Amino acid sequence: MTNEERKPIVRELLKKGLSLSDIQSFLQKEKGDSITYMELRLLLSEMPDAKLPEKEQPKTPVLPPAPPAKPGKEVAAAPAGGSKLSISVDQMPAPGSMLSGYARFSSGAKAHWFLDEMGRLGLEPELGSSKPTQADMQEFSKELRKMLESAGGGMM
Repeated sequence: MTNEERKPIVRELLKKGLSLSDIQSFLQKEKGDSITYMELRLLLSEMPDAKLPEKEQPKTPVLPPAPPAKPGKEVAAAPAGGSKLSISVDQMPAPGSMLSGYARFSSGAKAHWFLDEMGRLGLEPELGSSKPTQADMQEFSKELRKMLESAGGGMM
């Protein structure tokens, strides 16, 4: 089943208040579609009009003030030009990802980011935070790439 075929089904099930786990089960049992939970989350990122049920909103841990950067644990990117972008890398990647971390954008938006096993970048805005702007995303992509390249692959 393609994502385009899934979208109307997922949209309808979300309107009925089903959780992502329930939607995943429905697709597997009723449609024979073996979509993973992560694929379903990524599909939702392609559907800006779709709203998760309140109980299904991701819970973001409250982050303590950032400690001084330690190699391999957390790195902050401070691009030239007075930008306020900050990118950290988790010491232990989130489940299902090769690398993950947290980003604070110039616009004030905050999000968790991850690279899955296929090398795809995912971003999950923090609950109560605005979504990053297009300019934020361009800056983030550029700085994350620079940060990973300067680490010489040592983070992966």
